[in-house]
Amino acid sequence: MKRLLNLILYMALLVTLTACGGKFAQIDLKEPIALSQEGIIEKNILDKVKADNAIATFTGMSDNIKYEWTIFGSDITETRDVNLALTLKETDKGVEITFAEKEDLGFPALLSIHLHEKWTADSATAYDGDTAIYSVSITGSKTSILNLSVSTMIEKCTVLPDETTQKESLQTDKQNNTETNKKDIYLSAVRDEDDRVYTEYAQNTTQNSVGANKTDEYLSSVKNEENRIYSDGNATDQDKYKTDPVPEGKPMPVEPENQEINNQKTYTCTFSIECSTILNNLKDLDPDKRELIPSNGMILEPTTVTFYEGESVFDVLQRVCRENNIHMESSWTPIYNSAYIEGIHNLYEFDCGALSGWMYRVNGWYPNYGCSRYQLADGEVVEWRYTCDLGKDVGCDWME
Repeated sequence: MKRLLNLILYMALLVTLTACGGKFAQIDLKEPIALSQEGIIEKNILDKVKADNAIATFTGMSDNIKYEWTIFGSDITETRDVNLALTLKETDKGVEITFAEKEDLGFPALLSIHLHEKWTADSATAYDGDTAIYSVSITGSKTSILNLSVSTMIEKCTVLPDETTQKESLQTDKQNNTETNKKDIYLSAVRDEDDRVYTEYAQNTTQNSVGANKTDEYLSSVKNEENRIYSDGNATDQDKYKTDPVPEGKPMPVEPENQEINNQKTYTCTFSIECSTILNNLKDLDPDKRELIPSNGMILEPTTVTFYEGESVFDVLQRVCRENNIHMESSWTPIYNSAYIEGIHNLYEFDCGALSGWMYRVNGWYPNYGCSRYQLADGEVVEWRYTCDLGKDVGCDWME
């Protein structure tokens, strides 16, 4: 009888383990996973995220505000149950975040908060009282998405927008730019299919031709569309390289053939490269490129670099990528008399949707001409940003 009872208990345990294993195996990490009301992510799920080296997204709601946690399996060292529930409250100044648990996750996780409105700030900061604890990037097209990397959850913090003058510059840009300028600014410049003249690789780069091959048909149609646009009578306000008037107060382009570099005089500027918008659009990302995405979206943190007087944004980008072993591929576009950036860090145009690719911003402004025509000045801040929505998700509201 005792042996029979032990056999029954053994079979029951076996059924339970099989059921748990089946549930474990059925988890689809490619789709967002809804958080329970308690917000607990069980250890076995994190085990699978780690084992598969996956990128998993967990979604929740608070006060009718959607939030997402994005966890990279490559960042997980040890696993255990974690509580990702939180409470959100929008205020006149910003957003209050109250975490369900005060704990160290043991790995960085990206928290994305989808607001109901569009912030005019380019960035934000999370504060514990008066102390800044997290830097926050802002993405999103119609409404803002706050993105902050969290490894240690405190009881409460408040996200406040950083001071910005971009709202005024965007309004000025909107008045001074026409519909055709949307094509000029897109990803530095639109290239012709056969104009590739420059390619640079970092160590161990692969798949460089994948993104480029995908662009040919689309870019050909863009070129034809622009030929129609420029023949509608509006071209009189453009220069010979089809650049619309530069907004008042912004630097005029310097043609590469007129560039004079003084290697006896040096200045400094700040350079960064980031792709945080992709973290909000993982469903659109080429699956082969998932492993390239940093968990905080930063490919190159803001870095002070030295340059020679007269150098362009393109000149410095080449050197920064070479010195930091970052893949970069570009081509020359005669119609715009400028270099065009096809890919950085093996992330190319269209790798995350039909409107995706690289753009550059200087001192909060997206120039309406190519990066090799922008002559750098001392102390400027240059940001290379990957857009998934033709610039609208990285602060180019005037492009709407």
